Amino acid sequence: MSKLGVDRASVTKLSEKAANEPTRFNATERSKFIKEHVENILNMVKAKHSIDDIKAVFPDFCAQYPSILAMMTRPEGFDVKSLDLMIKMLEKMGNGSASQHEASIQVGQHLLNAYVKPQLDSKE
Repeated sequence: MSKLGVDRASVTKLSEKAANEPTRFNATERSKFIKEHVENILNMVKAKHSIDDIKAVFPDFCAQYPSILAMMTRPEGFDVKSLDLMIKMLEKMGNGSASQHEASIQVGQHLLNAYVKPQLDSKE
């Protein structure tokens, strides 16, 4: 048991289970759907359309991905690099070059390096 109360053997067992878990959706279709909609929505954001306008034009996307919509429509902008990486990992899942587990690890590592580590370093 670690200082955080996490049993390494349990984590290893769960990681192995996740690595062998099949994807419950068509990653190729989903990545294409997301990519196309993100591009179109970003164009609407740049053209200063309201969120209500965007929801009216892309109701399915907005209902399925409210977090992505919220991220893309923040007044202060968002980290395009992180979203691009997530879509890229979804594409890799679709073409079989990465499992859902592997993609999750890569995205998690990116987010750790981009957001968590800089915060920890600034507190030292």
